[in-house]
Amino acid sequence: MDERRLREDLALFGRRILEAGLAVGPGGNISVRYGKTMLISPSGFAFDEVPPEGYVAVDIETGVVEGEGRPSSEVAMHREIYRARGDVHAVVHVHPPFVIGVTSGGGTIEPMFPDFVALIPRVVTLPYILPCTENLAQAVKEAVRNAEAVILLNHGAITVGTTLKEAFYRAQVLEEGAKILAIARLFGSPRILSRQEQEALLSLEAERYRQRLLKKG
Repeated sequence: MDERRLREDLALFGRRILEAGLAVGPGGNISVRYGKTMLISPSGFAFDEVPPEGYVAVDIETGVVEGEGRPSSEVAMHREIYRARGDVHAVVHVHPPFVIGVTSGGGTIEPMFPDFVALIPRVVTLPYILPCTENLAQAVKEAVRNAEAVILLNHGAITVGTTLKEAFYRAQVLEEGAKILAIARLFGSPRILSRQEQEALLSLEAERYRQRLLKKG
């Protein structure tokens, strides 16, 4: 995919993040890998304020900013994710209210419906770490080696993907999982899908087809 298309996708999914209620104001940040660089949202702007050309190019290895613009204050975290996972080409960091509320209240988000099983095979939760710090970047780097979604206690969530669409859908499904858990607890004890039930879902040809589409963007 060429740089122009990647920039257009960033602007598109940035708006979709706001529409989905996964971030408010200038909160959250997203990026995509482009060769040896990444294109990341700029600091201090809401997603609907950023045009395609507003996304900032940063060298993944050195952190050197290419051209003008100030990258997101979480730029170190994005760089470390790409350095840890060569298969990751997109990162979404959002502040989903149900995920934050449920986990800060002591809840654990687990697979309760098919889309969660299909899209988020592994979730890791990290304790609260001060945002925009090297400590957070290093903790996320280690967590993401074994996860497609990382919950940051009292902060937000990170999802990764082969494409920006896949990372975005994972963020949506994680928030949906938190909502469903909260509703289930109002009525009793949430029923979590068993490992056998999860494996049966993943073996469906329909699910494998959907996953192939997501990885194409």
